[in-house]
Amino acid sequence: MPAQPDPDFFDLTAWPMAFIRFPELHEPERVARLLAGLDGLLARQQPFVAIWSLPSHDHDDEPHADEKAAILWIKKHKVPLNQLCQGYVYITDDSALQTLLKERLQTVSKTLYRFPMRVVANRQMAIEVAGSMLAGR
Repeated sequence: MPAQPDPDFFDLTAWPMAFIRFPELHEPERVARLLAGLDGLLARQQPFVAIWSLPSHDHDDEPHADEKAAILWIKKHKVPLNQLCQGYVYITDDSALQTLLKERLQTVSKTLYRFPMRVVANRQMAIEVAGSMLAGR
């Protein structure tokens, strides 16, 4: 069985809600640690919702090699991810970032993911939305 997801990035105390913190650019082995943690979630073979806390940097600032590694992981794990993940919820209270994320999510939801993705302003809203996703609503 794969190692447990890195507690620096993953909080599974409310499983099947997985609170995941996107790592900052300066964190060592950040992409490998994040992807290994996602492997660990899939290895549980249980439905879950990923609740993401965003980093301080923009997605466009990601180094090319890191972006490529993430895309390759998604392509490799697309089937089990779409089978087990009941949704992604992103938390940000920045209204401009909420708008930008919603636009970006419309693009990726059409090509990669078969589960709902939502952007909310706070943790409590994320828990409510994730609960609905897990209940199939």
